[in-house]
Amino acid sequence: MVSSEMVQLQRRARRAYEWGRLRAAMPGALYAVVLTVMAVLLQHGVRPSVLVLGGLLTLLCLGLGWWGRQWDRAVTPGLIAGLFPLLLPFVVSGAGHVCYTGGCRAFCLMTCVGGGLAAGAFLSLAALRLSEGRARFIFASGTVATLCGALGCVLYGLSGVLGLVAGLALISTPVLVLRRA
Repeated sequence: MVSSEMVQLQRRARRAYEWGRLRAAMPGALYAVVLTVMAVLLQHGVRPSVLVLGGLLTLLCLGLGWWGRQWDRAVTPGLIAGLFPLLLPFVVSGAGHVCYTGGCRAFCLMTCVGGGLAAGAFLSLAALRLSEGRARFIFASGTVATLCGALGCVLYGLSGVLGLVAGLALISTPVLVLRRA
C-alpha cells in the first residue's frame, strides 16, 4: 500500500512540473500580448475583434508552449511569420493609401494575401529544415501566424483575413506533401 506521504510527494512533484511547463510557455504568450497591444495602438483605437483575436493568439501560444516538443517550437516561427500580414496593412495605410471605394478594396485585400504568401514561404522554409513532424509544425505555426496576421488584416474585414489564410495555405500546403529524399 502506498503511504500518504508518497502520494503527497507525487502530487507536489507533478504540480511543480506543470508550473515549470507553464513558466516555460510564458515568453510566447507575452510576445502575443505585445503584438496585440501594438495592433491596437496602430489602429488608433480598440476594436473588439482585435481583442478577441489577440486573446485567442495569447491562449494558443500559451497552450502550444505548455504542450512542448514540436508544438512549442512552432510558436516563435509562427509569430515571426505573422508579422508580415500584421504589419503590411499598416505600412500601406501609413504610406497614404486609404481604402474607401470598391476598386481600392481589391488592392487592400492583396496586401493581406501578399502577407499570407510571405508568411507561408517563411514557414515552409522552416518546415523543410525539419526531419520529422513537418505537418504538426506547419499546422501549429500556420495557426499562430494566421491569428497574428489577422490582427492587422482585420482592418479590411473578413475578406482581409480570408485573403491572409488563402495566401498562407497556398504556399505552405505543398510542403505537407513533400517527402524527404
